[in-house]
Amino acid sequence: KYVQVNCYFAVSQGMLLAQDIRDRERGGRAEIRVVEGDAESSSPQAMELMTETLGERTVALKDGPPDEAVDQEQKGQLTLYQVSDADGQMKVTEVATRPLVQDLLTHDDCYILDQGGVKIFVWKGKKANKEERQAAMTRALVRGTDFIKAKNYPITTNVETVNDGAESALFKQLFQRWTVKDQTQGLGKKFDASLMHAQPEVAAQERMVDNGTGQVEVWRIENLELAPVDPQWYGYFYGGDCYLILYTYLVNNKKCYLLYMWQGRHATQDELAASAFQAVSLDQKYNGEPVQVRVTMGREPRHFMAIFKGKLVIFEGGTSRKGSSEPEPPVRLFQVHGTDQFNTKTIEVPALATSLNSSDVFLLKSQTGMYLWCGKVKDTTLISDRETDRPFRAFLSLISLM
Repeated sequence: KYVQVNCYFAVSQGMLLAQDIRDRERGGRAEIRVVEGDAESSSPQAMELMTETLGERTVALKDGPPDEAVDQEQKGQLTLYQVSDADGQMKVTEVATRPLVQDLLTHDDCYILDQGGVKIFVWKGKKANKEERQAAMTRALVRGTDFIKAKNYPITTNVETVNDGAESALFKQLFQRWTVKDQTQGLGKKFDASLMHAQPEVAAQERMVDNGTGQVEVWRIENLELAPVDPQWYGYFYGGDCYLILYTYLVNNKKCYLLYMWQGRHATQDELAASAFQAVSLDQKYNGEPVQVRVTMGREPRHFMAIFKGKLVIFEGGTSRKGSSEPEPPVRLFQVHGTDQFNTKTIEVPALATSLNSSDVFLLKSQTGMYLWCGKVKDTTLISDRETDRPFRAFLSLISLM
């Protein structure tokens, strides 16, 4: 991991993130190197590795905005809401705007932290009752009379749960100051490796909690209820449906859970609402342990793709429900994008020549046959291995059955 810096604030923030990645993703085995922005020549080995990974720099670096301006902009739209039934009635009450302090959060309640529509955090107190936990997630996730619609935010607004005592660096930096008992942080200081996997909600969105080899269960929202998906169709998502994906993995022989809510672009408002309600219900079944991650169609995070090992296929519309009367389009075009099983997904795109690009592989399915179009990609692994790659062959065989 490399941190390129030219000021102390950037050093501290970059180092915290690098330590997070090293200790949670790499088991403490990765090496962190710091490159001074105005003295790159003093770190030739690090710069050589960065160039090999990122490529040659094509434009001159510009001076970044002052730290104070970035910090002010990031924290300028913060609003904290409390979700509580202390007086016998569930209420969502605005309690503070910036600047926020850690003491505003109490273990007995749940809170919604609105980052101006950029991101919404749902913080669940250790001592909050089930009704408050459910209300917090419902108000933040459910569309219709929900928090997102009331704020006129885009439907792709990211919602993330944060467990009391397992706050991520992204969440903590929104407060003026955040202290953790017996934890030391900063450049040159030790990082508490026991925090590894303590922030799976961030790892799921931004990075990886594991290599995707855990247990997977998938349900589709059908008649506003959960309908199990046949395992042979895991990884096939339709834009007219909503799905819940429960991912179970082990950390120190203890089961941990990620609950993904995949919401199709063409799903009905009732189905979108039902997916959120069912997610809360499933969360309660596992005593509030699953970390809930809302995934909007087309914006699947890396770990979500890794779960399906290169076999993730997203259909623009339609449904996978039995008995669907919706006719299949006579011509369909699918874009295969990625370099390995951890970042590859197949997306249905408009069946037009303008959809093609030289960086990916495309599959055209018509009433007369299927055609494979291969772009002029530098990494030809996906092309050269298409006859022997099992996920790719499975995709072709399943498409042919449609």
